[in-house]
Amino acid sequence: LLRNMTGALIPDSGKILFNGQDLLKLSVAERERVQRRFGMSFQSSALLDFLNVEENVSLPLVEHTKLSPKVIDIISKMKLSLVGLQGFEKYYPSELSGGMRKRAGLARAIAMDPEVVFYDEPTAGLDPVVCAVVDQLILDLTRKLKLTSIVVTHNMESVFRIADRIAMVFKGKVEQIGTREEIRNSKNPIVQQFIKGELEGPIQIT
Repeated sequence: LLRNMTGALIPDSGKILFNGQDLLKLSVAERERVQRRFGMSFQSSALLDFLNVEENVSLPLVEHTKLSPKVIDIISKMKLSLVGLQGFEKYYPSELSGGMRKRAGLARAIAMDPEVVFYDEPTAGLDPVVCAVVDQLILDLTRKLKLTSIVVTHNMESVFRIADRIAMVFKGKVEQIGTREEIRNSKNPIVQQFIKGELEGPIQIT
């Protein structure tokens, strides 16, 4: 679903609507222009090991804009400051902790001032305290930058910390969409089993 929404995969049928516009009806060039309004934070951070943190954040600006190196440098430092990584510009990914790599990946995701940021399991592999830090960072950036944040996660604590609206997908279909309270109080046994992590219920592990 995430790959279809971002345009990384083209579905066999259906529509992908952004601001009422079906992305599948656009030319490749038009679709790429729309995709530049998106940011992507990958589960593995997807930082390039041979570039330092600042160079990783600068990469989208170098590739997709005609800004001068001086302006790109300023923007990169500003984005790193927003995620709490000021002073780490010259560090390489291998020198960072898992949480810091997640934040560096997020700084790169917002480098182009996107309207929508997609997050793929942003707290995967992090301890509970760092998870809470990343969740709060997502909330802060969403509010400060007036972003729409779309987060794919299996972490129920994160879901109920950060979500305004929640969609639960099960076996390729949306089971339910609602607010935090609507999902928490859902009568759907599939939803209840999943959010509570219970062994007994309609979700069977084989």
